[in-house]
Order: sequence, then C-alpha cells, then structure tokens
Amino acid sequence: MTAHPFLSPEWIIAMREIRADYADDEGDPGVELAANVTVTNPPFGDGSVLGHIDSSGPTLMIEEGHLDEPEFSLEVSYELAHQLFVRRDPTAVMPAIFAGQIKLTGDSSKVLMLAGQMAPPAEGDPRRDQLREIVARIDEVTA
Repeated sequence: MTAHPFLSPEWIIAMREIRADYADDEGDPGVELAANVTVTNPPFGDGSVLGHIDSSGPTLMIEEGHLDEPEFSLEVSYELAHQLFVRRDPTAVMPAIFAGQIKLTGDSSKVLMLAGQMAPPAEGDPRRDQLREIVARIDEVTA
C-alpha cells in the first residue's frame, strides 16, 4: 500500500476507502456534534485544509469542506494536527489549547465530548480488535 501525506487529497481518498470497508460494522457514534476543522500551513497545496466532523448520521463522519452551521470550530496548524492525530500524542492537547495553538470558537464543551470518543475501547470491548485493525490500516497509508 502507498503512504500519502496526512490530509493530502490522496490520503483523504484512502480514508474513504477504509471507512467503506467497515461501513456495515459502524454503530452509534455515541456523541452528537457538528464541527468545522481548519488545518493551516499544510506542506502541500495552497492555503488551509478545510474539513468537518459530523455525527448527525448513523456514524461519526470526518470529511472535506465546512458545515454551514457547526456547533464549534477549531483551527490548528498542520504540524500540531500531525502530532495529535498521526503520532497520537494526547499530552499535546491541553498545552496547545492554553498556548493558543488550537483556536476554538462556539460550544467548546463539545471538544471534550469528541476527545472522549477518541479514547480506545476498554479491554474486553468487542470493538477493540477492529479498532486496532483500522488504526493499523490508517498507519499504512499515512506518511
């Protein structure tokens, strides 16, 4: 499998393919939110990467473009987004917020709900093995 730069158009296509492979297994996202995400200074393209997170459907969707009416928005640099999501360094979140490296607007309490959803399932949870498989596949296609 070919690895692509995080958040590049090719990476986004690969994420859609992975999501499609597990579409029948998706359950209730467990949190209701609609958020816009802006990632500044990517090492490709011009400008920022615009995306959104939406759980109004049957699953948590992460997709391109901004929603018209998000509950909250966040802006983060590509470098920090890479640290948080690719290197999975949760210790970077709070210092980044306090340092103003993550800009939040709207209902910021929803950010905590989102963070809770990103925690790995507990030992014995039937979704744990599948989540590990998905993460391994994402790692394979992420440069």
